[in-house]
Amino acid sequence: MTEQTIQNYDEDEISFLDILVTLAESWRLLVFGPLVVGGVAGVLSFAWPKTFESVAIVRLAEEEVALLHAAPVLDPLIEKFGLLAKADGIVDDARQELKKSLTFAVDKKTKLATITAKAGTPDTAQALGGSAIAAVLKELQVKGQEKALLEKTIAINNRAIESAEDAEESIQHNLKKGGLVDQAQESAIKNLAAINSDIAKRSQENEELRQKLEIKGAEVFVQEPSLPQLKTSPKLWLVLAISVLMSFFLILIFVFIRKAILIASQDSETAQKISNIKFLLGFKSV
Repeated sequence: MTEQTIQNYDEDEISFLDILVTLAESWRLLVFGPLVVGGVAGVLSFAWPKTFESVAIVRLAEEEVALLHAAPVLDPLIEKFGLLAKADGIVDDARQELKKSLTFAVDKKTKLATITAKAGTPDTAQALGGSAIAAVLKELQVKGQEKALLEKTIAINNRAIESAEDAEESIQHNLKKGGLVDQAQESAIKNLAAINSDIAKRSQENEELRQKLEIKGAEVFVQEPSLPQLKTSPKLWLVLAISVLMSFFLILIFVFIRKAILIASQDSETAQKISNIKFLLGFKSV
């Protein structure tokens, strides 16, 4: 019983030599098939749309540069570059496509953001990058109630500064006239110092508030959007490698399946099953 089992096992086992024979029988298909597919893919790759990447490096926090994918930034770009027509008039589709063309990454160490804009031509890629950053900076500008509050605070500080300057002028006038007792003179000098300190403090605060109201400009750039010279995709070598490898494995699977069917068809019972399958699929009668 054991000897019979071992004998059946040996008969059914596919040896390494069988695999080599199968490969040798189809070596032309395995060699020239992938080469032909790779050649066709390489030729077609020249007809695929080219992509160029413009890169900019800016001094923006992660939450600030994330506005690149916000609707208030995307929508003006969609209109400016006519992207809505390419999306068949569907705004959400146009936004999603534009997000793919505008990517960003923030370096955790330097805190600098790298913004990459992709387009079909170098000029368009550079223009898209510049326009996107300008839209982000505009969106970062203070607006609405916050802007009104800042302007109100600046106005209050200006009135306080004017009053303090009048008081300062009056104290200086009295000190120049003389006639003040030592205690009064000392008090006047202290008041003058306090007034000068208050004027400096409010002036500094107003300067900071005005900076918040201004749109950021060239100072945010470490590197302005570049004008790309070389296309980034599709890469010919990558197209060839992927197409050759994929076609080789598909052809290899086909070769072994074909061999397995050929061997199985030599058995009468298996051949009948194969014939039934063909009949059910409508290829030929039983």
